[in-house]
Amino acid sequence: MISIRAGFALPAASTIATIGLLAGAAPAGAIVEGPFATIYSLTDGPCVARVDASVSGNGYPDHAAFTVDTNMVGVGDMGACTLPVTLNWRNLDTGQTGSFTTIARGPGHWSNGGYSAIFAPGIGDFTGTVAIDDAYVPESGGVDFTVRKYQP
Repeated sequence: MISIRAGFALPAASTIATIGLLAGAAPAGAIVEGPFATIYSLTDGPCVARVDASVSGNGYPDHAAFTVDTNMVGVGDMGACTLPVTLNWRNLDTGQTGSFTTIARGPGHWSNGGYSAIFAPGIGDFTGTVAIDDAYVPESGGVDFTVRKYQP
């Protein structure tokens, strides 16, 4: 007998694999500030998710903003699902690396914004990629962004 979670995971994994084949590869070059490629993912719970994320170096003085917008579709009345979405960044000037994670909650539509999207990677030119803890396709591609020192 297959558990409900395993019974859901098998068709969901094949659906995500099919979406990945149809979506094609991530863009070759980095985009300057803005959206990453749309990602399709399993979640921590009985859902599948569509994830749209973007990054901007003008989130707040001396800070950047990582915004995430998800739509999670659940299976029946199985309960809630969560999805950790992480921005991995690298400072192109200093080589310093870091990450910023937000946790989406579903099922349904979820997005962050305002102060919950703000992070402080330092000052300089950066490149970022998105990673998700669960299985996902396609890769996000890279987005370059710049955080400038605040000048009043």
